[in-house]
Amino acid sequence: MENKITLKTQSPSLILAQRLKKIKQRLTNCKSIEDGDITEIDSIIHMMESQERYLDECTSFESSDLSKLNKVTMQTDWNKIFLEKKSDVRLMTQMMSSKLSGQLLKMLVTMSGAKKILELGLFSGYSALAMAEGLPEGGKLISCEIDPYAAAFARSYLDSTSYGKKIQIRLGPALNLLDNFMVEGESFDFVFIDAKKTEYKKYITKIIANKLITKQSILCIDNVFMKGACFSKFEKQTKGSTEVKQMNQLLASEKFFTVMLPVRDGMTISKLR
Repeated sequence: MENKITLKTQSPSLILAQRLKKIKQRLTNCKSIEDGDITEIDSIIHMMESQERYLDECTSFESSDLSKLNKVTMQTDWNKIFLEKKSDVRLMTQMMSSKLSGQLLKMLVTMSGAKKILELGLFSGYSALAMAEGLPEGGKLISCEIDPYAAAFARSYLDSTSYGKKIQIRLGPALNLLDNFMVEGESFDFVFIDAKKTEYKKYITKIIANKLITKQSILCIDNVFMKGACFSKFEKQTKGSTEVKQMNQLLASEKFFTVMLPVRDGMTISKLR
């Protein structure tokens, strides 16, 4: 097993662990604090951090193609790319799906037998590649990306793998592309959403209105916790967290069969009833 696990998008547990470390540091300087209290804080921090690492360690290893893409993405100076105006969007390594999320997506695609996948939000192509690895012969994945630099970055790497031929990239705002797909008569077996959080609910409603899925199709949505803002009254609320909460409520309605999983920043699996 690896000694160090590189974590991308953080779960609420890891965020809390970081907060506790800061509290511990302040308390250590207080004369009234007892050693037992510091030990208790240490045990809580260890439990939170160890759970995340254990999940990674006990999940099947990613393919060599995914591992290389992970490394290339993590080593890229995305902030420099933005400052040099090569990208229209401030891209960050945290936008890449984790190994755990990627393997879950690959398993869902494999188990469902999906042949045509729609992805909203490509970034460097990690999740697209993970899902493409689960596609059967003749399967196809269409990924939508708004940023030309990210699309070119992903295209370059994906074409170096044997799965690149299965992945088509469409450039433009996701909501516009969803209308295009309706005109083209597209229908998808599996949809993965990891794009603009302020449009999450709109994606779901438009996908259904445009008849891009059937009752057999699977919807998978990432970042449904919004770092805890969706369920904690103490976290700062944003337009994104408000939109995601509204989407979560929609997917919890009787119209859908939904399961929300505590994978990293939360992942929901849903389908129409």
